[in-house]
Amino acid sequence: MIETMKTLLVSIDFSPISQKVVDGAADLASCMGAKVVLLNIWEPVAAYVPVGAAMDVITAPIPVEPPDLDLVGKQLGQFAQPLRGRGISVETSVIEGMPADEILQQAAKTGASMIILGSHGHGAVYQLFSGSVVTAVLHKSTIPVTVIPVHSK
Repeated sequence: MIETMKTLLVSIDFSPISQKVVDGAADLASCMGAKVVLLNIWEPVAAYVPVGAAMDVITAPIPVEPPDLDLVGKQLGQFAQPLRGRGISVETSVIEGMPADEILQQAAKTGASMIILGSHGHGAVYQLFSGSVVTAVLHKSTIPVTVIPVHSK
């Protein structure tokens, strides 16, 4: 029987916790002999935002510049290089979409055996009003999800 290489899908957003998430993924990949797919998702911003109690007032369009994909690719490359130096196979990918949905779709597309995310550590009030990518992925994923905590020991 031929065993295929395991794949870890690691989604980062370039926030201060991203390095900790990549470091944790690298440790897992080394132990498992797994390939890492580093993923960055840029979320489109709505051009119109409803405001007001009745949600009947619409603000003027907000000009939104898409990110410089070359720059984002270079940033991902900076995270990937130390992993490659450790002998870990790394691919990078930048896509547009809703983060939780795209993470799950990319996991299926890449044949990932695990998804690795970082938790920003927002409190219950934040979760109540805005939800969480981690929570959405945990609820919908059919493969294991590892969440790297942001708080140090």
